[in-house]
Amino acid sequence: MTTAHRPVRMDFEPDYFIRARAPRVYDGLLGGTDTFMCDREAILDLYLSAPWAGFAARTNRHFTQISTGVALRLGIGQFLDLGCGLPNRPHLHDFVPHGSRLVYVDRDPGVLAHAKFQLDPGKPWETTVVPADLLDMEDLLARKELAAAFDLERPIAVTVHDVLPWNEDDTAVADAMAVLRDWLPTGSTLSITHLTAHFNPSTMPQAVAAYARHGITVCPRSLGQVSAYFGNFAHLGTGPSALSQWSAHGPNVYHFTPYPARASDCAAFAAIAVKT
Repeated sequence: MTTAHRPVRMDFEPDYFIRARAPRVYDGLLGGTDTFMCDREAILDLYLSAPWAGFAARTNRHFTQISTGVALRLGIGQFLDLGCGLPNRPHLHDFVPHGSRLVYVDRDPGVLAHAKFQLDPGKPWETTVVPADLLDMEDLLARKELAAAFDLERPIAVTVHDVLPWNEDDTAVADAMAVLRDWLPTGSTLSITHLTAHFNPSTMPQAVAAYARHGITVCPRSLGQVSAYFGNFAHLGTGPSALSQWSAHGPNVYHFTPYPARASDCAAFAAIAVKT
């Protein structure tokens, strides 16, 4: 199975600072300050169209703590964050012990600049920041940086949180996830969150339209599509569930305070599965 090569631009496109970008909008929804006027206009439009947008961003960020805790309880010490986004804390570094191996991947040049500066502090962490597009999964997994960072005889915890909806090519996304599953060692965990209209079909189209007005394409997907990304991995819990309700369905392996579980505020699926 192959995917088309998608080179990642390390320079900034001419409109980078005058057109809204999904990573900066997400950072703003989390209360971050790495935004420009174009992003803040998009955030305001999004709040007016989908009042749950900030709640969705916070629950998504919180799920990193949950999925990392699951991986640590399973004895995993290697972490691959696909689409790491701007380093608005808390981040993966805040949850893993010293000596853990971490690889952060993103395709946005602004994100990469911040990640290299803030998420690659050196010892005691073993951290690598890789510029790559996850849709070009075969190329990414063949990179020398990953070969140097990971012991493929041991399991790896992979997070793909709020990343896939920003790729509109359904076939390319499915193919990339299949390549990833084949590559992962036995015992690895795959944690995915994904935007969906499943829980709020009346307001999700308004959110999609708000993003589109600012030049951002976002693709909510169905339960069947999200479930397929896990292949035959063994789910911890009942499979993809409402992000804000995952604690009610997931394994009791990590203690945390769940967010309110109002169905009208659920904008995404979340699931964690293990390669057996």
